[in-house]
Amino acid sequence: MTSATGPPTDDRTKWLGVSAAERIALAQKLIVLHPRFRDAVSLLERCHQSFAQPGEPACGALLGTSGVGKTSVVDHYSKLYAPYETETETRRPVLKVTLQPDARPKGIAADILLALGDPAWSSGTVQTLTNRAVRLLSRCGVQLIVFDEFHHLFDLERARVMTKAAQWLKVLIVNTRIPVVVCGMPEAEHVLRAEHTERRFKERLTLRCFNWRTPAGRAEFCGMLKRLDRALPLAETSGLADADLAGRFYLACRGIPDYLMALVRGGLTESLGRQAERIEAADLARVFERRLAHQRVLVEQANPFIGQLGSGALDRVQAADAVRSLGVGLTPRAVRRRVQPLTANQLLGGS
Repeated sequence: MTSATGPPTDDRTKWLGVSAAERIALAQKLIVLHPRFRDAVSLLERCHQSFAQPGEPACGALLGTSGVGKTSVVDHYSKLYAPYETETETRRPVLKVTLQPDARPKGIAADILLALGDPAWSSGTVQTLTNRAVRLLSRCGVQLIVFDEFHHLFDLERARVMTKAAQWLKVLIVNTRIPVVVCGMPEAEHVLRAEHTERRFKERLTLRCFNWRTPAGRAEFCGMLKRLDRALPLAETSGLADADLAGRFYLACRGIPDYLMALVRGGLTESLGRQAERIEAADLARVFERRLAHQRVLVEQANPFIGQLGSGALDRVQAADAVRSLGVGLTPRAVRRRVQPLTANQLLGGS
């Protein structure tokens, strides 16, 4: 488990000598290497290592709905192989390229040049842009390319793969011999099944939301809360994994790691703001109301950090990626009937 740099977590009282601003900044950088995160990092590592090996490079795919941690994994791995300067150029062992919507070969080549820092990244024909991209990839010592937003190669409205773009990508891999990992939403699977990509992307992993409906899922989610509690830059533990609070956390995030981290980081900021050294339910209630209550998957969710926790609520709850709709398990008509609840500020008297 990796935590933000700072005083060792086995002597939490040392955090008392660190300013609130510094502790909040450390929490923003906090990464917990839980098992599924490690699996995703391992996929990147396996593909990366194939660059120096004979034969075809190993290419892979990291898929999942929004908020499951794909970008965090890629950013973490990229920092392990950060760019560095030589006498003549900047070397970039791992290159992250964000694909634009409605991807075409020319656009992908331009996206690569933009990521490499080419000032004329958009100027030229598809052939000239491609040639420049291939040359710069070599000059910059790129050993792994990660294409983010890879689902942009699939036209969701027309339900078709951008065939020319997929074919262009195949040729790029063949000509450069650089391994590629693609990251995107689940619909990117359609692109990976296409003729030009299916055989090349053998390493695949789908990141999913935490699950509450099985004993193993609950244990994994509570384990994550325990690791976060230990890693937070606070002088006291907050009991985040206690049975009642853990259930409230799950209702508030529906298993989405990004929402969970928003709650914990926001709770830390709230607690430090009142000069306390542990996160309380009232802190989390304010964070939920301010940052998460308007999210689509939580549109029908009353603030779970206020009042009694209903015993049946957790029995019915599903992970956010299990039901991709206007609300978890809700019909559009039910969404329209939503009654606005009292805000956390009204109930808690916060500012």
